[in-house]
Amino acid sequence: MKKIIKWLRRVIIAGFLFMIGVYTISYVIEAPDLSGDHIIKMYDQKQQLFYQSQQQSNDIALKDVSPYFLKGIVAIEDHRFYEHRGFDPIGIIRAIKANISENGNVEGASTITQQYARLMFLNNEKTWSRKIQEAFLAVRLETHYDKNTILQGYINTVYFGHGIYGIKNASLYYFHKKPADLDLNEASMLAGVINGPEYYSPFKDEKAAKERQKVVLDAMVSEKQITQKEADLAYQTPFQLNENPSTTIQCAYPYYRDTVISELKDLGFYKEEYVSQGLNVQTTLDTDIQDQLNETVAKEMKDRDELEVSSIILDSQSSGVLALIGGKDYASSQFNRATQASRQVGSSIKPLLYYIALENGFTPTTKFKSEATTFQLANGETYTPTNFNQKYANQDITMAQAIAVSDNIYAVKTHLFLGEQALVNTLSQFGYQHISPHPSLALGTLNTNVYDFSAIYTTLAHAGIYNQTHTITKITNNDGDVLYEYQPQNKQLLNQDSCLMISQLLTSPFEKAFQSYATPTMINYPTEATFAAKTGSTPYDSLCAGYNPKYTILSWCGYDDNREMNMTSDTRIPKVIFQTMANALQKENLWYEPTSSLQQIPINPISGEYQENGLVYWFKSS
Repeated sequence: MKKIIKWLRRVIIAGFLFMIGVYTISYVIEAPDLSGDHIIKMYDQKQQLFYQSQQQSNDIALKDVSPYFLKGIVAIEDHRFYEHRGFDPIGIIRAIKANISENGNVEGASTITQQYARLMFLNNEKTWSRKIQEAFLAVRLETHYDKNTILQGYINTVYFGHGIYGIKNASLYYFHKKPADLDLNEASMLAGVINGPEYYSPFKDEKAAKERQKVVLDAMVSEKQITQKEADLAYQTPFQLNENPSTTIQCAYPYYRDTVISELKDLGFYKEEYVSQGLNVQTTLDTDIQDQLNETVAKEMKDRDELEVSSIILDSQSSGVLALIGGKDYASSQFNRATQASRQVGSSIKPLLYYIALENGFTPTTKFKSEATTFQLANGETYTPTNFNQKYANQDITMAQAIAVSDNIYAVKTHLFLGEQALVNTLSQFGYQHISPHPSLALGTLNTNVYDFSAIYTTLAHAGIYNQTHTITKITNNDGDVLYEYQPQNKQLLNQDSCLMISQLLTSPFEKAFQSYATPTMINYPTEATFAAKTGSTPYDSLCAGYNPKYTILSWCGYDDNREMNMTSDTRIPKVIFQTMANALQKENLWYEPTSSLQQIPINPISGEYQENGLVYWFKSS
C-alpha cells in the first residue's frame, strides 16, 4: 500500500509540475490572435468580395445579448466555465472512460474555451492530436484573456445550423430579433441547438428542438439560474419562428461558397497552419450568371414542396464553375446536391457512348432497328429495356434520329456492339472507377452528381480537351504570398473530330424534322443560339445537359428520398433551366467549325440519305 501511495504521490506531483510548465509556456508565448487575421475571403471573377468567413466575428458584446442565453449556454455547454482554467479534468476523465475503445477517437468534455479554440484555429477531426492542440490553445486563451472575452468570442463564433454562425445572426435567423430581445423560451432553444444543429433546429424537427430545450432548461434550474416554474412556462410556450429565415442569410451564394470550402479542403488549405495566415481565395464565380441562375431556379421551384434541384454552369474552355446551386433553399437544407448527391444520369450518358461509336467507325447515319427487344446476354441472363412510353420505330433508324428522340434500343445495341467494357474504360478516364460492365450502363445507371459529371460535357464542349472542374484559381495569404495557383491541364483526352461530330449530332434534339414515332426531346425548349443538348431521365431523376463553345450547363431535379416523379411539370424543370440560362448567356450564335478532315453532308433526317436541303451533319473523310 505504501508503494501505491508513493507512486500516486509522484504521479500527482509530476502532473502538477507539468501543468505549471504548460501554463508558464502559455504565458511566455504571445497571446493567440483574435483580431480577425484568420478570415477566409472569397472573390469573384471581377475581384469583388462575395464572402467573408464569420469565424472571427466578435461583433456583439455580452451586454447586448439576453442574459437568458448567456446563462443557458454556460449551463448546458460548460457549467464550470468560470471555475476551470481552460479545460475540465473531470470532464476529460469521464470522456476518456467513455471513448477509450473508439479507435483513438475522443468525444465530449470540451469546455467553452476548448470549443472556441477549435472554432478559431483548428478543425473538427476527432483525434487525440487535435484534442491536445485544442487543450494547449485553450490554456493559452485562458492565460491571456479573461472569461468574458472568451465567452464573447465563443457566442460570436459558434455554429447554429443553416449556415449561420454567431448569436447575432442566429437570433435574426430563427426569431427575427436582436440577441438582447430574446426571451427565456427563445434563448434556451438557441442554447440547445448548438449541440446538434442538424438534429435540434426547429425548422427541421420542432419536437426534437423542444426536447433539447428541456435539457437546457433543466440545466439552468440545476444551476439555480431560473426557477422550475420559469422553466415549465418556457417549455410550454410554442416557438414563434421567423417566417422568412432565408432572407437573413448573409452570403448570397451559400452553395457556391460551400463548394469552394470543399475544394479548399481537397487542396489541403483548410487547415490551421494556412487559415491562421488569412486566406484570400480567387474563384471562377460570375455573379451576374449566378444571380440569373438563382432567379431562374427560384421561379421554377416555387411551390414545388419537397422536389429538389441542382444546377451548374461552367466555362466550356477552362471548366471553371461560373455558377452553382445545390438545392432550392439553403435555409431549409445545406446538403449540396450539385457536389454531394449520388443519382443516376439516365440518357445523358449517351453522348459519351456515341462518341465511342464514332471512334469505332460509326457515322451519323449508322442504323439499327428500333423495336421491342429482349437481349440474350453472354452469362445466360436476358435484358429487356424499353423506350419511353413503349414507342418504337419498328424499322431502322440513324444515330442522328436515335439521339434526337433518345431511343434506348439503339443505345443498347450500340453498347453491346462495341462491347460493354468500352464505355467502362472511357468513364474511367474521367475518374469513374469500379464500374461494372452491364447493358444498362448505356441507359445511364451510373451514379454521380452534376459537378463531377460536368467534366464529360466540358471535354466534349472543348473538342476533347480535358480540364478539371474547379472553383478556385488562386489562393494568397494576408502577406500576399501565393499559396496556390490553378494550372490548367489542357489534356487532349478525347479525339477532336469525334467530339465535333457529337456536338453537331447533339443539335438533333431541337429539330422538328425528327418528329416521327417519338418527339425530339428538346423540341419544346429551343434556344436562340445553337447549343448541343441531351436529356436524361429515370423514374426518380430528370436531367438536362448541354453546351456550346463558351458555356456548359447541367441541371437535375428529383426527390431526396428517391420517390418517383409522376408529374410532367416536375420532370421538365431541368429543360426549362437549361433553355432560360442558354438564352440569357448566349445572344450571338457561337458554334464550332469542322476541321479539314471532316465533311459537311446534308441528310434526310429520317432515312439518313443524302438530301440537298437536309440537316447538315459532319462525317470523317474516307
